[in-house]
Amino acid sequence: MEATDLLPFLLASVLGGALGLFYFGGLWWTLEVLSQKRRAKTFLILSFAIRACIALLGFWIILRKSFLSFFLTLGVFFLARVIITRKLRLPAQGKGDEYAD
Repeated sequence: MEATDLLPFLLASVLGGALGLFYFGGLWWTLEVLSQKRRAKTFLILSFAIRACIALLGFWIILRKSFLSFFLTLGVFFLARVIITRKLRLPAQGKGDEYAD
């Protein structure tokens, strides 16, 4: 196997990470600024629609190239979710509490 054979999988991984960062980072940002918006429901729906459309477009582009690359992209997308939620986790407030309320 040559290095050029691995290039599509590397690109699929990068795209999955970028889509995950955009989607879940955008979700975090949306929830952070939601309390400041006058039309919070409209803002939340619009944010979801934009994030979902961009993520689905990215997955569709990869799916047209290769089925295996699609699953790799999907896996890295959810791996980005795990990484982002661990980085953004609030510190525990009390003894024995794993998560802050």
